Amino acid sequence: MDQSSSQSGTKWRETLERVVPCCVVLKITSARSFDTESAGSSFATGFIVDKEKGLILTNRHVVKPGPVTADAVFLNREELPVYPLYRDPVHDFGFMRFDPKKLRFMSLGEVPLAPEAAQVGIEIRVVGNDS
Repeated sequence: MDQSSSQSGTKWRETLERVVPCCVVLKITSARSFDTESAGSSFATGFIVDKEKGLILTNRHVVKPGPVTADAVFLNREELPVYPLYRDPVHDFGFMRFDPKKLRFMSLGEVPLAPEAAQVGIEIRVVGNDS
């Protein structure tokens, strides 16, 4: 293995150690919001992007247009209710919100948003929470 591969692997492990505790599983139960959609339950991944405000970034389709009951499952398996906050009408993202003061057994981390760092052609790796 060459030195650049080794450095890349080390950097990725450090990133995982920092980011994985900020991932949550979102358990969603939704009502039938329109005649063309069915009621159901689903799971998704979200990332804590503001630990003080309790903001979780997720995909747009997770933040349903109709009423939902939802919980976030944290890395330590603790569960808290989350509430839809924003569903972008164009781009594939939405925000859910939870009360950070109610998390009792784990200290929160966050993955700060940095839209200025986004570039076309940049290598990405995907992380999720498989709770």
